[in-house]
Amino acid sequence: MVGLSRGKFRVVLMTPKAKLLEARVGSVVLPAHDGQMGILRNHCPTLAALGFGIMQVREIVDHPDAFYIIEGGFVRISENHVTVLAYDVTTFEGKDPKTVESMVSHARSVVAGQEYIRSQQESIDQRKAAFITQMAEMASIQSPDAVGD
Repeated sequence: MVGLSRGKFRVVLMTPKAKLLEARVGSVVLPAHDGQMGILRNHCPTLAALGFGIMQVREIVDHPDAFYIIEGGFVRISENHVTVLAYDVTTFEGKDPKTVESMVSHARSVVAGQEYIRSQQESIDQRKAAFITQMAEMASIQSPDAVGD
C-alpha cells in the first residue's frame, strides 16, 4: 500500500487574478476549512472548502519546496490532479529578498504587539502576520531585526 502513495502528481494553484503554480510534486498540505489536509499520489477524489492557513508544497520537480498563505477557496482532487482555487494568496515566491525581508519584519512587529491585540477582537491582519512569520520559519528565511534576537 505504501508504494501506491509514493510518486509525483500534478498541482495547480490559482487565484481570480493569476495562476501561481503548476508543477509535479510529491506532497501537499492544505488548510481545509476544518483542519489540515494532506495529499499524496493516488488520493481519493475529493472536493473541499479551504480555510485560512499555510499551504505546503513539497518535492517539487526542479524547484525548492514552496509555501503559500491561502485565504479561503476550494480544492478539487481527481486522478492525481489537484486544483486549488484560492480567493487570495500570499507568498514569498517571485519576490526580491528586500521585499520578503520587509514582509517578515512587518509581520513580526505585528505579532510582537499581540499582547495588546489579545484584549481587542482578533483581526485578519494579525492572523495573516502570524502565518507570514510561520511561513518564513518553514522556508528558513531570516530577518535581521527578528524579535527576540
